[in-house]
Amino acid sequence: MKVGTVIVGSGVAATAVAQRLLADNPQASVLILEAGVRVKTKDFGLWEQYMLTRQTPYEQYTDLPYPQRDFPGENTSAGGTDMPLNGARVFAYGGSTLHWGGWAFRLKPEDFHLRSNTGEGIDWPFDYDELEPFYCRAEHHLAVSGDSRDPLLKRSRDYPFREFPFTLMDRPIADGLKKLDFDFGHLPIARRGVSGEPSRHAPCQTTGTCKYCPFGARYAACNYLDDFIEWNDWPGLSVRLGAIVDRIITDGKRRVKGVTFWDRETGASQDVEADRVIVAAGTIESAKLLQRSVSDDWRNGLGNNHDLVGRYLVTHPYFTFEGLLPANPLRLQAEMDFPTLVSRHFDSEPQQAAGKYVLVSPPDAVGFRLADSLQKGQSRAEIDAALTGRNGVQIHGMIEVFGRHYNRVTVAKEANGKVKYNRVGIPMTQVEYTKDPDFDQRMKDVEAQVGEILKAMDAPPRGRNHCHGAQITLPPSVG
Repeated sequence: MKVGTVIVGSGVAATAVAQRLLADNPQASVLILEAGVRVKTKDFGLWEQYMLTRQTPYEQYTDLPYPQRDFPGENTSAGGTDMPLNGARVFAYGGSTLHWGGWAFRLKPEDFHLRSNTGEGIDWPFDYDELEPFYCRAEHHLAVSGDSRDPLLKRSRDYPFREFPFTLMDRPIADGLKKLDFDFGHLPIARRGVSGEPSRHAPCQTTGTCKYCPFGARYAACNYLDDFIEWNDWPGLSVRLGAIVDRIITDGKRRVKGVTFWDRETGASQDVEADRVIVAAGTIESAKLLQRSVSDDWRNGLGNNHDLVGRYLVTHPYFTFEGLLPANPLRLQAEMDFPTLVSRHFDSEPQQAAGKYVLVSPPDAVGFRLADSLQKGQSRAEIDAALTGRNGVQIHGMIEVFGRHYNRVTVAKEANGKVKYNRVGIPMTQVEYTKDPDFDQRMKDVEAQVGEILKAMDAPPRGRNHCHGAQITLPPSVG
C-alpha cells in the first residue's frame, strides 16, 4: 500500500495538518491511522445519559487509574514524584479533544527568550512576531472565542468569535484583583460563541455540560474530520480506526519511507509506504513511537542517537486555593461548565525565572451545590440559609516548570525486557518525573501571593490548599 502522507493520530494536530494539506492539494493522498475507536458525539441520548449518571461515553477510553509504583495498572511511575495520567488522555477517534478544556492561550514574547532571560532551557529560533500569524490560523481552526481588544498581546487578526462575558461568579475574584491593581481579562477558549459567521456547528448554548457537548460547539477533532469527509471532494482522504502504529520504517539511508501498523480487529500486521510520515499522536505516544522505531540507522530509535527523545518532560502543575466568604448575598452558584475570567498578571517576565503562572476563576468557585441540598431533603429555608451564608470560594491556577534531562517518558517493559501493552494494544508508558527541589518553596510563594487576593476578596484563606504537583491538565511536552 502506498500513500502520499501518513498521519499517526487523529487529534487536533492531525486534523489541522490534514486540512492544510488538502486545502493546498484536494487530490492529495492522506491516510490517518488512529489506534482508538469512534465515540458518538452530538447525540441527545448520550447527553441525557451523561446528565443522569455523570458518566461520559468516552470515559472507558481514558487512562485507567494510575498504579502508584508497583500497583498493577496501565502505566508505571518510576521517578521521585508521581505524575498521574488518569483522565489526561483519550484513546479514541478525535483524541483528547473529546474532553479537553479548550483553553487557548498564546505564548508571550518573553517565552521565546527563556534561556536569555533565565539561564534555563533554550531560546526559540524565532520570536513571537514570526509565530503570530500562525496563532491566528490556529484560533480560526479551533473556533476560539476571545477578546480581540485585549491589549495583553498584539494580534493581526481578530478571534473568529467574540469573548464569553464574565459571569456573576467572577465578581469576587474580579473585585479582589482590581483592589490590588492586578490585570485580568477574558479567557480565550475553543468554543463557538455568538457570531454572525456561518458555521455547520451550533454556537455554545452554555448548558453547563461541556464534558459532553450536545451541539458540537466545543472543538472536537473527530467532528472536523467528519465534516472534511462529508462536505469536501477529497477522494484521497481516509481514516482507519483500530490501527496501532508499531514503528516507523526507514530506507537504510536515514530517510523515512512508511510505517508498520497492526489491525486490532484482525490482528494482521501491514506496512504502508508514504512520501511523508507525520507523527501527531500526542506528546507521550509520539515520543514512544519514535523510541521503538529502531533500525540499523537509528539503533536507539528514530532521531534518538543522542538519547533526547522523550526527555525534558514538562507538565503544568494545577493548583487550588480556597478562602471563606463570610456571606454570599449574591447567591453565587455555578452558571457554566468552563471559566471565563483569567489573570495573566503573574504570567510575566519578572516571574519567569521562578516560574510563571496563570489564575482563573473556576465556574464553580463558590462551593454551594443545590443538587446536594435537594438530595439531603433540605427545606427551602435551609437551602436559602446555606446559599446566602458562609461559603468557600476557590481560585485555580497553573504554574510553569522547567524541563529537566532526567524527566522523561519511555516504553514500559517487564523485568525480562518484554514490552507491556495496555487494553487498547498500545505499549504501556513509564514516566520518570521528579519535581525540582525548590518547587515546594515556589508554591509557598504562590500561596502567599494568592492569599493576598483572597484577603482583598474579603475571603481569608482557610485550611490546607492543594496542588496537584504533577497532574497533567494540559498535554505535557517533551524535548
